[in-house]
Amino acid sequence: MAKKRNEIEVTVAEVVDYLRITGQFAPALREVVERKVTAEAARKSGIKITTAELQKAADAFRVVNDLSKASDTARWLRSTGLSVEALENYLEINILISKFKDTLEKKTSKTKYLSTAGIKESIRDMIYQEWLNSQLK
Repeated sequence: MAKKRNEIEVTVAEVVDYLRITGQFAPALREVVERKVTAEAARKSGIKITTAELQKAADAFRVVNDLSKASDTARWLRSTGLSVEALENYLEINILISKFKDTLEKKTSKTKYLSTAGIKESIRDMIYQEWLNSQLK
């Protein structure tokens, strides 16, 4: 990282060491590996992403992160040390994972999952919360 006036220099190695010491490295690494494995499986299964889908994801990302103008996005990219390509890759993988989940869901019988106690309880709680919210309006 480049050092600017009144800033300290932090190396990638220092960040990695910190993550390892605090126990955050392994979960982050696992998530990155899981994302790559899933994206590759999605691509191999023939899942494609359109430019329109990528644009929609980028627009949603900008809204969530309060990046109203192109200059806001450019400033955010600079402040995080990311490139446009890195952001697009992140968004593309998110879309691939979502589409792959849809594909798996369509191929899989939900009966097995809906019969587990934890899922039943979660659905029961969701139904109750929906009812309760309607009563409190």
